[in-house]
Amino acid sequence: MVEACHASVPAADLFVEEDGLIVIRVKHVDMTAAEMRKVLDARLSLLKARAPLIVDARQVKSMSREAQEMTASAEMRPYTQCIAVLASNPVSVLLVNFFMVLVKPPYPTQMFRDEVKARAWIAETRSRVS
Repeated sequence: MVEACHASVPAADLFVEEDGLIVIRVKHVDMTAAEMRKVLDARLSLLKARAPLIVDARQVKSMSREAQEMTASAEMRPYTQCIAVLASNPVSVLLVNFFMVLVKPPYPTQMFRDEVKARAWIAETRSRVS
């Protein structure tokens, strides 16, 4: 168990739940590399440990490839157990597919439209991936 906490940056709100799950809710923004750097710094300041993430990207307007690549960088790999990405509109679905196919994250990654299903996948994946 960890202490539940949260942080906000211009592009996202971040929450660490008591079980160590990190939820990142991206705001209605154009996610640049500079904005992603702030999100990643906030994530590490909240919990500098390997953890599963839910990234709610349903409101994102756009995301640069550089910003996407930062999430799968060598710097972040030790801190990422798996990621469930929430997408619902054509833009967010396209961005998530681009991320999964071209960036090829080095950890289990799955797209969902439903947060309940995303959480179930996280629980199942978390038990398999240590």
